[in-house]
Amino acid sequence: MVRILRTAMPLLVLLAQPAIADDRIYPLIKYDCDTKADILTITNSLLKAEENASFNYSAEDGTYSPWDMVEIDRKPNRTLIIRTSKIERECMLSSGTYRAVIEPQIFSHDLSGSCSENISGAVTIEHDGEELLSRTPFEDFCLGNSPIIIRISVFGKTGEYQIKRIPKYKFY
Repeated sequence: MVRILRTAMPLLVLLAQPAIADDRIYPLIKYDCDTKADILTITNSLLKAEENASFNYSAEDGTYSPWDMVEIDRKPNRTLIIRTSKIERECMLSSGTYRAVIEPQIFSHDLSGSCSENISGAVTIEHDGEELLSRTPFEDFCLGNSPIIIRISVFGKTGEYQIKRIPKYKFY
């Protein structure tokens, strides 16, 4: 009887613990070059875990995940981002050629640290070879309540850009 209890006890403890839901959220960056409307739009939104599993990120559709732009080294006691990549896209609007560089915004290369497995995106926009918008992260910090960029629009007619931010609590 004691032997059965000793064997079953770890299993009972495991079953008694509440199930941990996958609450991770995955960034979704959309790039849209609409030459008819003469506007370049880059948006930042989120997918929940269940949406991420079935979402088809596609360069043809202009949808990107910052997680696809990092190489991760997972070790038993540590998870590290060891390499990053960038996406470069060009858009021809009435005022010239715009080049957008989309890259991951890494809060900590050690994904086991205080920011855990949080990641966001950042964008640089050039107009005819001149920097229009220097590297701008959608989210500056993984902690705190700084506003989050949800959309960057570049208007071909004027060559100006507009950034829309919302409070962090509305984003998450």
